[in-house]
Amino acid sequence: MKLFRRKREGQVTVELMLILPVLMLMIFFILEYGNIAYHTIIANHASYEFARIGALVGANKPSGRANAGTMRNKINIAKQKVFGANAQFINVGVKVQTTGTDPMYKRHRHEDVVVTVTYPIKLAFPGTSWLLADEPKKNGIRRIKATTRMPVEKVYASSDEA
Repeated sequence: MKLFRRKREGQVTVELMLILPVLMLMIFFILEYGNIAYHTIIANHASYEFARIGALVGANKPSGRANAGTMRNKINIAKQKVFGANAQFINVGVKVQTTGTDPMYKRHRHEDVVVTVTYPIKLAFPGTSWLLADEPKKNGIRRIKATTRMPVEKVYASSDEA
């Protein structure tokens, strides 16, 4: 009986060494997806807030065209305040799209501001950072893209003459 026991002494160690890497990789995937979800929420919220800023400052005269340059300037100021030193890595695209005209007031165009935030995150865990990263994989960076569309707020003039 003693001889039989001696042959099995390392069995637990061998099984642990076979299962431990798989278990650790699963734990790292769960933690990495939590990290990605957190940063996705940040990117979506930033996109919403930047679109809101653009919608509020876009038109500077009644029923006038939205000014994308003014929107970009104000959004860049907000980006610097929100993200600080990391703002240089975050790309914010601003577009103004005409969605139609008012049938009662022909000079008034309905316009939307479309803000796209590209937010790079550094993946933290070994193994998963190589599997989930964007190209080039060796950098371990995943880019999250969030887009928000919001109508530009305009003041209506009372008639076509104004």
